[in-house]
Amino acid sequence: MANRKEITPSESVVRISIPYLTNFIVSLPFFGMVASFITSVLFTKEQIFESECGSRNFIPSFSSVIGVSPGKYIWRMAIAFHCFPRFLIASLYHNQFKTSLLKLKYNSQLKYFILKQLISLNTFFELCEVFGLILLSYISSKENYSLHEKAFIIFMLSSTLRMITCLILFRHLLYKLLLNNEIDEKNKKFRFQASYQWKMRLFCSAFIFSLLLIIAYIRHTSKCSNNIGQPSTAWSYFSACEYIICCLIMGYHATVCWDFNHFELTIYNKTTAKLNYGCMKSEEEIENEQKEILSR
Repeated sequence: MANRKEITPSESVVRISIPYLTNFIVSLPFFGMVASFITSVLFTKEQIFESECGSRNFIPSFSSVIGVSPGKYIWRMAIAFHCFPRFLIASLYHNQFKTSLLKLKYNSQLKYFILKQLISLNTFFELCEVFGLILLSYISSKENYSLHEKAFIIFMLSSTLRMITCLILFRHLLYKLLLNNEIDEKNKKFRFQASYQWKMRLFCSAFIFSLLLIIAYIRHTSKCSNNIGQPSTAWSYFSACEYIICCLIMGYHATVCWDFNHFELTIYNKTTAKLNYGCMKSEEEIENEQKEILSR
C-alpha cells in the first residue's frame, strides 16, 4: 500500500505574503514620487517651478513634477504596478468587514443596515480613489488642466471619505470584536489596536494638511484672477501640502500589514490540485477498506 505522505503535489504553487505585497505596493508610489521629483529638478527645472499665472515657486507642485518627462514616465510606471493589487486589498477589507458584521449579530436592524451600507461605501470610495489616482497620473496638468483638477478632487474626496468610513467600521466592527473577546490571539489584538491608532493619527494629520492645502489654493487662485504678478508663496505652500498628504495617505495604506498579517496570496494549478485531491481521497479509501478487513 502506498504511503499517503509520499504523495507530492505536482502543481506549482506560488505564495506571496500580504504584508510583503503591501510594503511593495506602498513603496512604489513613494519611490516613484522621489525619483520623479529628482529627475524633474535635474532635467526640467524651468518648467516645474512656475505656476499657471507666472509666479515663481520655491517648491514645485506635485502635478508639475509628474507632468513633464522623464518624471511623468517614472510616476506612471510606478502607478501601473501599484493600482492592480489595490483592488485585491479592497476585496480583503470588504470580506473582513462583512464577516465581522455577521459575527456580531446586531439586534438592531437599523444599525445592521447602516453598517452594511458603510461597508459597501468604503469599498466604493476605495475604488474611486484608485480611479482618481490613475486619472490624475495619466492626464497631466499640462495636457488638460481642467480634467486633471477634477481627477485630483475625486482622489482627495474619495480618499478622505474612505479613511472616515474605514475608521468607523474599525471602531464598530473589529474593535467591538476585540472588546467582546472574540479575537483570542494576543498578537492579533495588538495589531488591530496599533492599526486603528495609527489610522486615526494619519487621518487627522492628512485632514489638517488638506484644509491648509485648500486655503493655499484659494489664496493662489484669487491672486491669479486679480492678475497679481509678483511672486506668491501660496502655491509653494500648496505644493508642500501635496507632498505631505501623499506621504500620509501612503502611511495609512501601509497599516494593511497589521490588518492582514497572516494572509497570503496563493497561485496554483487548479486542474492538478483536483487530481492530487482525488489521489489522496483514493488512498484514504484504501486505508479504510484495509481496516475493515483487519477488523473482521
